[in-house]
Amino acid sequence: MERPVGIVKRDDLAQYADRIDRSDAEAWLFEELSENSEGLYAVCMADTVMGAAFLESAPRGFLYVYIFPAVRNRGYADLAVAAAEQRLKASLPGGILTAYRSGSAAAKRLAEKHGYVKKYSSAFMEYRGGRFPEPELPVRRYRDGDYPEAFAMYAEAFHVMRLQTGCFPESEVRQPNEKERRYWAEHADDGYVLLSGDEIVGHARLDGRELAVVSIKRSHQGRGLGRAFVRFLVNRLLERGSGTPNLWCLVGNDRARSLYESLGFREVYRDDFAVKQTFDR
Repeated sequence: MERPVGIVKRDDLAQYADRIDRSDAEAWLFEELSENSEGLYAVCMADTVMGAAFLESAPRGFLYVYIFPAVRNRGYADLAVAAAEQRLKASLPGGILTAYRSGSAAAKRLAEKHGYVKKYSSAFMEYRGGRFPEPELPVRRYRDGDYPEAFAMYAEAFHVMRLQTGCFPESEVRQPNEKERRYWAEHADDGYVLLSGDEIVGHARLDGRELAVVSIKRSHQGRGLGRAFVRFLVNRLLERGSGTPNLWCLVGNDRARSLYESLGFREVYRDDFAVKQTFDR
């Protein structure tokens, strides 16, 4: 290849949306394009845009590269991944996560070539219903002072879920950290807590149109709180305007999937998520 491929910031990426094949791109990529989000970059050779990349260092490292179908099989994806990793290395102490469509042999080969190992699969689900009758729940916005209690509940709930699916046999209960606390505080308007008296028994976080996190304290599960909380959160997502509420459900988390399906969520596609544990410095 005569000229190098780079990852660069541009303000005009939304105009390239029609070059993306919706059948093999992430649904959230179009929202990132329309908002010209902070983590969005152009994959370029000189001044020619070959695709898009999304990079994130908080709350954890994440890398996603999409090359336009018309210019695939020319080595651009391979060079784009390397360029994106180089940009992320300065802000990441170790591992990074990537995602690609389940069943895509080419995407799997690319990830494995760069040292990514599949960890789990997750189903992208969209809500196909209307507004729920508003539940009477003791819910309020997240506050920074909620972090110790909310995080402890969230960390335990997701640890148990990971073990139950069998995808994370090495799972340990995550410990609180200041980087994540700052991130939650900076995005406090996207967080909610469910209360029982003064006790936090539920915690949720929204991300754009996505129900990104929802957890119920183990001692309060089996009482219908999760169903009521999700209905409340779907209404909040519907209030955000255009677009369809969505979420990711870990394959193997059958209890949660059954709940989401009963409330009107339907699977659109599945992704494999792969981790690269370390970078060569």
